[in-house]
Amino acid sequence: MASLKGTNTSIIVFFLMSFALFNSVFALVQIHQGCSYDVWCAVVEGYGPDSTVPPSERPPPNWIKQAQGSMLVDKFLSHPKDIGVAIMCTRNKDASPIEVTQVEYTWEPKNGKTWFDVSNVAGDPFVAEGFGMVVDDPVKPLFDTCKGAYCGPGDQNCADVYMKWNDDFQGMRTCSDAVTITLVLCSG
Repeated sequence: MASLKGTNTSIIVFFLMSFALFNSVFALVQIHQGCSYDVWCAVVEGYGPDSTVPPSERPPPNWIKQAQGSMLVDKFLSHPKDIGVAIMCTRNKDASPIEVTQVEYTWEPKNGKTWFDVSNVAGDPFVAEGFGMVVDDPVKPLFDTCKGAYCGPGDQNCADVYMKWNDDFQGMRTCSDAVTITLVLCSG
């Protein structure tokens, strides 16, 4: 009887772990390009504090042209765990300085969390048209910070996003490690 009990426990643990992996496979960020003009987006992995690669030797962003109606998808599993990732979008990839609106996230599956935000710290190229972020989390949120954001057209001081580097109180969000984050550019 004891071995049967252990088998049942093993089966339950297997199914729970499979469910967690199944959810993690679908964890992602989507950028929906709703602007009437072309937008350039790049996915950039961060470097941890122990990185030996000097900033001057890190690769530049690989900008990808996004036509109106296109969707850029970045799956969490395509990056190392516990590393910051930014999906940056701009109207002009050749501008100096470049202005970007970006979704930044760190995926921590061992803790069951994803930390993320939308940032206009490096400019606000979509302020005239506005943008919105929607989150879809299959896990019941444990935190009241598992929520979307909206910045209406012309809102230069949007309270839902980072406007300066230390806006943690208004910009930072936390959801499960299975969340889908969708940023809609030029949402009006």
